[in-house]
Amino acid sequence: MRPDPAVLHANEIRKGDIAYHESYFGEGDERLHYVEAGEGPLIIFYHGFPSFWYCWFNQMEMLKSHYRVVAVDGLGSALSAKPDSLAAYKVESLAAQLDAFARHLSGGKRFTLIGHDWGAALSFAYAQAYPKRLNAVIGMSAPPYNLFLDLVRSNAEQRARSHYMEVFRGLTLDAITEDGLPRQLWERVYDTLISAGMLSAKEGDLFRLALADPAAIHGGMNWYRANLGDFADIDLSYHWPAPQRKIRIPSMLIWGDKDLAFVEEFLTQIDALAPGISVVRIPDVGHWTSMDKPEITNSAIEYFLRCYVRPPG
Repeated sequence: MRPDPAVLHANEIRKGDIAYHESYFGEGDERLHYVEAGEGPLIIFYHGFPSFWYCWFNQMEMLKSHYRVVAVDGLGSALSAKPDSLAAYKVESLAAQLDAFARHLSGGKRFTLIGHDWGAALSFAYAQAYPKRLNAVIGMSAPPYNLFLDLVRSNAEQRARSHYMEVFRGLTLDAITEDGLPRQLWERVYDTLISAGMLSAKEGDLFRLALADPAAIHGGMNWYRANLGDFADIDLSYHWPAPQRKIRIPSMLIWGDKDLAFVEEFLTQIDALAPGISVVRIPDVGHWTSMDKPEITNSAIEYFLRCYVRPPG
C-alpha cells in the first residue's frame, strides 16, 4: 500500500526528531486510517467535513513532545473506509467505533478527545455517553450534537444557515461526480486558506488529493444523511445518548467569531449542557479554527491541557 503523501510531507517539515507514522485500525467497512506521533497521555483528534487528518498538523506539532497525538481520518473520508450503510455513520455507531479505537491504542486508560465541526459534535456526544473514558474534551466550531438538533428545531436563522445540510443529504454519488463537487469544496475552503497564508500551496495540494475522490465527499455527507432528518421532523427521538444528558468532565469550546455556520446563541446555551465549560472566542477567525491563526488555538489548547491533562514529569 502506498504511503500517505500527507505523512511524507509532515515528516519533511516537522520540527525535531519525533516522526509521524500511519497505520490502520479495523477491517473492511470499519477500517480507520490514522497518523500518530510522540509518547505520553493519549490525545485523539477527529476532523469534520470536508477534511482529513492533516488539518490537525499544527496542533500535533505543538503537543507531540509531551503527548501521544493521534489524528484519524474519519469514517467515510480520505483513506478510511467508506461504507454504504448509513447505520455505520450514526452518532452512536461512530462513538462505539471511536471507543474501540481508543482501547486499541491504550487499553482502558482515559484519553483526551479533540474534535472540529462534525468531529466536535461527535466528541461532545462521546463525552456524554462515555464520561469515564475521558480526561477532557475539546470541541471547535460546532455545538454538541443534541444542542444543534435543538437549534434547528427552534431557531429559524439556524435552519437557514444549515440549509446546505439538507442539500447534502439529497446528493447522490453521481451528482457529486458530475457537478465537480470535490473541486468546488476544495476551492471554497482550502484555496481561501492558501490565499490567506494559512496553508502552503503544497499543503493545499494534499487537501485537494484527500478530497478528490467523489466517494470521500459522499462518505462525509453520509454523516448528514444518517443523523439528520428533514428539519421539520426532528424531535427528541434524534437525541443521543439522551436528551439533557450533561457533560460532566472538563470541557472547552473554541469558537472563531467570524464563523457563520452556527448562530452565536448557542454560546450562551452550551453551559446548560456542559456546566462550567470554558468558551474561548478567537477574534477574526472563521470556521477553520485549527488552521486559521493556529497559534491562538494552540495557546488555548495548551493552557487547558496544563490544567487537566498534565503529562508525566
